Amino acid sequence: FGVHGAGGITGALLTGVFASVGATGLLLGNSHQLLLQIEGVVITIIYASVCTILIGFVLDRTMGLKVTESEENIGLDKTCHGETAYNI
Repeated sequence: FGVHGAGGITGALLTGVFASVGATGLLLGNSHQLLLQIEGVVITIIYASVCTILIGFVLDRTMGLKVTESEENIGLDKTCHGETAYNI
C-alpha cells in the first residue's frame, strides 16, 4: 500500500484538482470532478479490501497462512528451504 496505494490515491485525487481540459478540476471551478475522483478512490479501496480478504480466507482454508510455532522457533530458512542464511 505504501507505494502503489499512496501514490495512486494521491494521483487520482490531484487529477480532480488540476484537471484542465474537458472535465476541468477544482482549481478551475469544477468541484464535481474532485467528488467523482474521491468516489472512485473509495470504491477502489473497498473493492481491493474485499478481494484481499477473500483471497486470504481461501488461502487460509487451503494451504494455511501461518507456520507452526515449532517451525518458527527452528527458523523458516531451515524448515522451508533446508538451509540457514546466517550461522550466528
